[in-house]
Amino acid sequence: MPYELSELQTKRLQSVTRLLMVLAGSVFLIELLVMFLLDSMPAMPKLATFLLDSTLLSALIFPIFYFLVFRPLCQNIEELKRTEDDLRLVSLVFESKDPILITDTKGTILKANKAFLNYTGYKPVDVIGKHTRMLKTGRYGKEYYNQMWGQLLNHGSWVGETRIKDMRGHEFPIGMVITAVKNEQKETTHYVAIYNL
Repeated sequence: MPYELSELQTKRLQSVTRLLMVLAGSVFLIELLVMFLLDSMPAMPKLATFLLDSTLLSALIFPIFYFLVFRPLCQNIEELKRTEDDLRLVSLVFESKDPILITDTKGTILKANKAFLNYTGYKPVDVIGKHTRMLKTGRYGKEYYNQMWGQLLNHGSWVGETRIKDMRGHEFPIGMVITAVKNEQKETTHYVAIYNL
């Protein structure tokens, strides 16, 4: 199967291609302008011509490089720093005292915090990649889960009390808040379940 680029990778590639075309075109036009200016000036020694050529070229190209390359690069670095700070904050929140699970849209567990693992006795290998059905107790019927999923799909969250099984198969009541995580297109990408002890 051939390697396919994601939509984001395709957009980035197109942006870089456009930037390179603009830069190459700008350098060509500026060099053409400099050559025209030098031809219209009185004859000078070769060294003076080379120095004037490089000085004019640098002076005219610098603003283009500043606005098209350097400035966006600085903005990207600042954005990366903000993203790192956000990730650091999220990781601190994730390791709170409340048990937390993160799943994909189908209910497959992607991440479980230490509080969840300690409280239920599971190890990461026991839950990561498994469906949340593994926590079901059998106490609730299909209607209960249909109502939960309906609330999640229509409103983006569900709050209620439920029962889950721990590693030893013991069931216990626990409060739970499930929140849908959405991307920029308002599509649900993950669910975060926070259990209240």
